[in-house]
Amino acid sequence: MKQGWKTIAIGRHLVDVPETAKLIPQWKYNGVPIEFRDDVVTDEDYDDMVAEREQELRAAKHNKYGSLFVQRVPHANRSVTLVSWNRPGGTIVYRFDTYFRLGTQTLVYAGEVTDDLRDTALSTCEKLSQSWRAVDDGTIPEGPGFVARNVMLARTLFNPESWSLSIRLAGKPDAWIEVSAYALSAAEPGLRERAGGLLTSLLGSFVGMHQLRNRARPVGPIVADEILVAGTENGKRLYAFKWEAPGKAYSLAEPQLNAEIIVIDSAYKTNQESFTSDDEALELWDALVESIRLRPGAV
Repeated sequence: MKQGWKTIAIGRHLVDVPETAKLIPQWKYNGVPIEFRDDVVTDEDYDDMVAEREQELRAAKHNKYGSLFVQRVPHANRSVTLVSWNRPGGTIVYRFDTYFRLGTQTLVYAGEVTDDLRDTALSTCEKLSQSWRAVDDGTIPEGPGFVARNVMLARTLFNPESWSLSIRLAGKPDAWIEVSAYALSAAEPGLRERAGGLLTSLLGSFVGMHQLRNRARPVGPIVADEILVAGTENGKRLYAFKWEAPGKAYSLAEPQLNAEIIVIDSAYKTNQESFTSDDEALELWDALVESIRLRPGAV
């Protein structure tokens, strides 16, 4: 690992990042966002939050049934789902507000479910409530599962799960960096197969834009491509770096993986807030991309 960097677990992967960087992660499981309520710490806080939300739903009017609230369903480990209609005139789509309790942590898992999938969705919520595991701070979790911050959902059935990690470098507010993963039901053509339209767009964005790299870029067993474009406009060096692994359909071990660095249009007129040279940009890029790997035992 590069000096001054650290390893983080996210989803089913590991990524190395600069220790001083600000990290903004997002997670979805079955296409539903996983969110943390850091203001809800005690069991009393948790009970109050759920009760308050239930009262809001009961008070909200429904055109046919009087109230949006439909049902409160308890799950294992103090978890609970509040089922409601998704809108005042709705009779086909429900909203599920599911709350998971893990020690002093509260997770929110909220989305919409059609009437024909209501029972299946409730069964899934029950299984999820039994599958959360705590992850010790600063450690790499062991065993199969999907990691969100310092908890892990210990499940291995295929689902359209995804994660993204925005990386904000200290002293470089003009550099937009993101790594992401998407488990897909259908694999897409690789980056260089689609490169015609992408390159035309990138190279046409600014005068003087040109390719630094356009090649296959495998990382360990991960088959991937990279296209790196740079240019200079009004004395400012611009960058559009893209790395992508197309992955395989219905695979948690081989999802689509992406990494990007963008320094394009912003309020900053010089490179003092991004990279001093192509070498600096490429050094960071190579360290980041080469660090992306599947967490051992994750699937």
